[in-house]
Amino acid sequence: MLRCLLPILVLALVGCSAPVEPVAEPDAGPRFSTTDVAWLQLADALHTRALPLLALAPERAAERPLGELAARLGRAHEAGRGRLRALLVRARMTGENPHAQHDMPGMPTAEELEALKGSRGRGFDRRFTELLRAYLDQLVLVADGERSSGGAAEVRELADAMAREHAAERAELERIAA
Repeated sequence: MLRCLLPILVLALVGCSAPVEPVAEPDAGPRFSTTDVAWLQLADALHTRALPLLALAPERAAERPLGELAARLGRAHEAGRGRLRALLVRARMTGENPHAQHDMPGMPTAEELEALKGSRGRGFDRRFTELLRAYLDQLVLVADGERSSGGAAEVRELADAMAREHAAERAELERIAA
């Protein structure tokens, strides 16, 4: 019996003494810095909070171009949320966004949204324009922070594209509001 086990034991020992090759891990993609993750989460929270604001204008605005701008921004910013969330998933950041429930600059509050729901016409346009302006300004401000301090090139590129888009949207809002 020992003679039968001896070849198996020799093969096992030889196999154990062979050099071990490290197992290659699948490419995890770019490394995301804390600045990248913070910007992605903050921009996602800003977009999420503004969508109900944008949804109010098409029915309540006195100026048709303002309602049309809001409808277009609603679609664009929903798509922007998709781009932000895709990168958050790649950064392995899933679950509750820590900024979602905060009232931060540029985010319309629940009280402001409630007040707007009861408003129409020129009064609505004035307040909506103020809130939209603050939101777009904040988006550009936080995107500029990512552009200058972010880590992953892919995230910085998205911040750059979004900063340009939001600045153009802000300029369009000013033309309409003038």
